[in-house]
Amino acid sequence: MKLLLISANAGAGHIRAAAALEEAARELHPKAEVRNVDILSFTDPIYRRAYANSWLKMADNAPALWGYIYSSSDAAKAKKKQAAVIRAFDRIEFRRFRRFVADFAPDVVLCTHFLPGQVLATSRKEPWGRFRFGCVLTDFDAHVLWAQPSFDRFFVGNEELVEVLADKGMERGKIAVTGIPIVKAFAQPMQRKAAREKLGLRDDAPVVLCMGGGMGLGNMDAIVESVIQQPPVQVLAVAGKNAKLKKDIEALTVPRGSELRVFGFVNNIPEMMAAADLAVTKSGGLSSSECLATGLPMLVPNPIPGQEERNADYLAEIGAGFKARGQGSFAYKLRRLLGEPELRLQMAKNARRAGKPGAAAAVIRAMLG
Repeated sequence: MKLLLISANAGAGHIRAAAALEEAARELHPKAEVRNVDILSFTDPIYRRAYANSWLKMADNAPALWGYIYSSSDAAKAKKKQAAVIRAFDRIEFRRFRRFVADFAPDVVLCTHFLPGQVLATSRKEPWGRFRFGCVLTDFDAHVLWAQPSFDRFFVGNEELVEVLADKGMERGKIAVTGIPIVKAFAQPMQRKAAREKLGLRDDAPVVLCMGGGMGLGNMDAIVESVIQQPPVQVLAVAGKNAKLKKDIEALTVPRGSELRVFGFVNNIPEMMAAADLAVTKSGGLSSSECLATGLPMLVPNPIPGQEERNADYLAEIGAGFKARGQGSFAYKLRRLLGEPELRLQMAKNARRAGKPGAAAAVIRAMLG
């Protein structure tokens, strides 16, 4: 059995979801030959950087513009135009990728980004293209670009997305509600007391985990400054790969009664989530799913228009998080969450109820048995 996992380095969530699927596949099918690749790694470096970085820069520097592009392109007519562009690039940029797939000759292909569905659509009739083809949606919203008829199976985070995708042309029978794949460490979180002891945190003050995604986006230094002004509070600030942001946060003046610890890119987020009472974070699909599985309430400041705002809407709908627009709204909701332990407890219960920690294994079982 050969399994090919395909992601796209256009946001960390796609890569992390593929890693979770790889972990589950190696555990459930140890004899399977598993390859995990980034489709953009097969393209020209200029194209790769443009595809991977353009939306990140736009979302951080011009979120309203990104939101407009996301919404206006979420229509069948736009999908046809974009498919034509992909076909043109397919002849130039994705020839090496198609050769790789043909040479590997997988039995099953699973992707965590819509791009492989577009690129491989014309290959399904080839002898090497007769694999089972599945796709995992990595947000709690479904842009029309994900609704690719080339997929045999489609895996989503909640029941509403079945209807959303069906409305955009997907066959209902192809769609399964599994949750968004996350690694096993989030499915079996540490006890809070043990996690706090390991991280050297006190029990007499709430712990707030502040994250801005792998690149540390989203005006995070100002957000952390607001949180530390609510003593007593212990703040874990994860700046990701953004070295300048890390320095800016480290330079903040911490008032008496508050404690601030600043980190760059880390590998122990499961421990931090287990120790925390609240996450102040971007509402990416993977981060949201990890918080849900851990039972960690979320406060999402100024969600980026598009998929992240729709993720934040979903969290609010199920009672697992708040979203805040502007400093006043953020300060008010932060005070409520820090000052009302009963509210946090209820939100934590709602999060666990909606969480699907076994999503990765469910997807692998559906595709490989």
